[in-house]
Amino acid sequence: MGARTDTPSLHATNMFLHVIFVVSSSEASELEALLKLKASLHPSDALISWNGSTPPCSEHNVNWVGVNCGEAKVKGLRLENMGLNGFMDVDLLALLSNFRTIRFMKNTFDGPLLDLKKLSALRSVYLSNNHFSGEIPYDAFSGMLRLKKVHLAHNQFAGSIPTSLITLPKLLELRLEDSHFDGQIPDFQLKSLSSFNVSGNELEGPIQRALVGWIQAPSLEI
Repeated sequence: MGARTDTPSLHATNMFLHVIFVVSSSEASELEALLKLKASLHPSDALISWNGSTPPCSEHNVNWVGVNCGEAKVKGLRLENMGLNGFMDVDLLALLSNFRTIRFMKNTFDGPLLDLKKLSALRSVYLSNNHFSGEIPYDAFSGMLRLKKVHLAHNQFAGSIPTSLITLPKLLELRLEDSHFDGQIPDFQLKSLSSFNVSGNELEGPIQRALVGWIQAPSLEI
């Protein structure tokens, strides 16, 4: 009789090696994406722990400053009050499959708002207290059905408040105060809203009845 081939055992081994390869490739992809992001930010020494010798997340540890981890995957970035500026490449962030939160408040980033639609699974956006400017496209938040918190206050945005914000079914917090928005407040009918602030802008017109209980606008021009 010929030697018996243990096919199930061989199959299981191959499956195990495939899983290891996929996990390793995923970790390498996250590391590479964040290192490329670091290279576009200044001052780079603020992110000195971001290096290729260790992954940003491991099974029980967060290895890089400002990185939020879950199940050994990058879930978000919290880089606040670090004097950072430069180019934030959203395409790199889109490579992070579990990415849910971007928190870059109190830095010196400028230019137009990031193309957040590329990060459709985001739950929270915190970009207040920077130098972002210009008009935000009306569809800037289209398709971001999981988005709960949008903080863009204390920037230099102009033009109308983007109407795509009223299409977000889970929106809880919207902070747009102290910028240069003008025109009318969109017709928010979101029962989920618990925090809403558009004060310190150049808005006009009536406030929707649905917002009266939430709005904090001592300097709102009506």
